[in-house]
Amino acid sequence: YQRRVHGVDKNGDAKSGYQPGMDLKAGTTIFAEGCRGSVSKQLIAHYQLDANSQPQTYGIGLKELWQLPAGKAKAGTVQHSIGWPLDNQTYGGSFIYHLDNDQVAIGFVVGLDYADPRFSPFEAFQQFKHHPSVK
Repeated sequence: YQRRVHGVDKNGDAKSGYQPGMDLKAGTTIFAEGCRGSVSKQLIAHYQLDANSQPQTYGIGLKELWQLPAGKAKAGTVQHSIGWPLDNQTYGGSFIYHLDNDQVAIGFVVGLDYADPRFSPFEAFQQFKHHPSVK
């Protein structure tokens, strides 16, 4: 895969700001430019990566960084959950990552295809944070 060349005139001749295109050559390449990034769109179209696939789904993620009392965090501990406080028709879950210096990153992710128009991902995150195993 080769990215576009920059700094050429309409005849294809190099100008002062010329930059050659970058060749990406690897056994595995991971693109982390967001769910609808420009390079990802090109690759999906070129290689028909969405053929025989279900459409993409989207979600919202909320994250906080907490400072805990000394000795409460266990650096390197990773906790994931699915479900509660979500109903059985709504997908999502949570994470708690224990960091250095008695900090944790806590987050909640919810798919945006939830059916209840009154559902609030923010309120679900607040409810999750009050679960006895999280407090």
